[in-house]
Amino acid sequence: MPATELAVFRQELIQSIQALAWPACQCVQADQSITVLFASPILAAGKHEILLDQLHQILGQFGKATLLANTPGCHHHIVVNYGGVAGQDLAWLAGQTGLSPTEVIDLHCSAIYTVQFLGFLPGFAYLTGLPKQLHFSRRETPRSRVPAGTLAIAAHYCAVYPWESPGGWHLLGHFEQVLFDPERTDQQGQSLFKAGDTVQFIRADYA
Repeated sequence: MPATELAVFRQELIQSIQALAWPACQCVQADQSITVLFASPILAAGKHEILLDQLHQILGQFGKATLLANTPGCHHHIVVNYGGVAGQDLAWLAGQTGLSPTEVIDLHCSAIYTVQFLGFLPGFAYLTGLPKQLHFSRRETPRSRVPAGTLAIAAHYCAVYPWESPGGWHLLGHFEQVLFDPERTDQQGQSLFKAGDTVQFIRADYA
């Protein structure tokens, strides 16, 4: 199920659970799945059977509705300073692909990325759409410190680190926007990216 459809399904599921006045829950969206975490057990009195019935009903509605085609995510233009200390793997990637560093940057900027899901850290968005020439496994030895705002790639994903943390991805550059604001609620835009959003990266010297 595409990221946008999975995000809408997640919202429908939350609303359905709330309507049943069940214990507070959290719905965590991953690449191709959703995990529902409840604050207290629901297995008693056959409530798990009710949950399964609700899931079937929601899935049935999705099979018929045209809602998904009309719920696009936001589109973001992200200006990146490629290379330098923050993009220290750019030269390595150029050597692996046979491209020049400038060609690697242009290739990376040529794609439109989709936020598939958020995880690992608050505001850390896994973006799909990375050109196949830039698909490389994670580093064998992760770095102990990757600064906040660092743009990186690994496997078929692209992401920006919202916080300073250890990391094993290949670093391309840096940008200054805040990705996650703990002072905001989800409705107020706590995370810059949401599942189903699209992202275009732009070289700082082209912006």
